[in-house]
Amino acid sequence: MHRNWKSSLIVVSFLLSGAAAASAGTLEDVQNEYLKYPDFIVSFSQDTHQTIVDKKIHFTGTVSYKRDTGVRMDVYTPEKQVIILKGQTVIIHLPEKGTTTNQEIPREIATQNILGFFSGLADIDEDYDIEDAGENLVLHPKNGTGFISIWVDEDHHLSRILLKDATGNSSDIRLGDYRFNTGMKNDLFTIEDSPPGQKKDAGE
Repeated sequence: MHRNWKSSLIVVSFLLSGAAAASAGTLEDVQNEYLKYPDFIVSFSQDTHQTIVDKKIHFTGTVSYKRDTGVRMDVYTPEKQVIILKGQTVIIHLPEKGTTTNQEIPREIATQNILGFFSGLADIDEDYDIEDAGENLVLHPKNGTGFISIWVDEDHHLSRILLKDATGNSSDIRLGDYRFNTGMKNDLFTIEDSPPGQKKDAGE
């Protein structure tokens, strides 16, 4: 079970990449844009490189966000996973293995993964020093190592996130097909629910 947590943390900790805009804009532009919406669902494609074992992994899935509730990641490939972040609590469900784990993680770790990044977007400048690199913004954690680079589209929606940690591990994630104001229910952020866009079978 501990091994499942560590492997899933790789997914949580490194995500996102997409078409870069000509200018990153400002962090305030991005924050103000996302504050318009109480919830959204976005598809992602992620390429992760684990330097220690020199292994590359390709992930696909969706990220669902609801303000003041949580963030949920549904990983479809290469292995189905449901990862939910509520505050500093991470729930990881591996449906094919029939296992579920609950972990409390330190704030400095929570703010440096993709789910924590979305949930803390409104006040992310409290945890990061922001560098304007022209076409993108580079976020350096104040209480951690590594960095996060973000690109946005013309509407100030995140389109790409590149994460690198102190050991050289990296994840390049591309985001697309945003759906805003979906009216998602709070119980989506429990492991009993079906992934976004899918319905439970009758009698479940």
